[in-house]
Amino acid sequence: MNDKRAAFLSALIGQPWAHDRSCWHVAALVQATLFGRQLPHVDVPPDPSWRWMIDTIERHPEHANWAEVVAPLVGLVTAGDGALVALARVDRAAHIGVWLAAERLVIHCDQDFGIVAQDIATLRAGGWGRIRFYEPVTD
Repeated sequence: MNDKRAAFLSALIGQPWAHDRSCWHVAALVQATLFGRQLPHVDVPPDPSWRWMIDTIERHPEHANWAEVVAPLVGLVTAGDGALVALARVDRAAHIGVWLAAERLVIHCDQDFGIVAQDIATLRAGGWGRIRFYEPVTD
């Protein structure tokens, strides 16, 4: 990991969740800063419901710009650095993060813990039963 990337991630991790620092906002910031990708703005309500998150992720036009990376073996992550990570309790994604390949971590932000970087096993232990990775269709 280069010094600029480490400094950016270190400053970000540990910040609390806020209306303007939701999982989507953090994913967009990480994409722009580390990968030069611009994600569209999403107006996140002050207290988003699970239903709102699921519907927004499924129906947002940005979804068409990302292709799922299917791993050859369950549990094996083959997605490239900066892939978006869709997290679901069962099947339908309700949360977004970004895959940091070099660190083998997903950076994301939730209302309880703020901005964190967690490995796949920790995410699964935290109740995220389905974790999917998406890379840009064009880069």
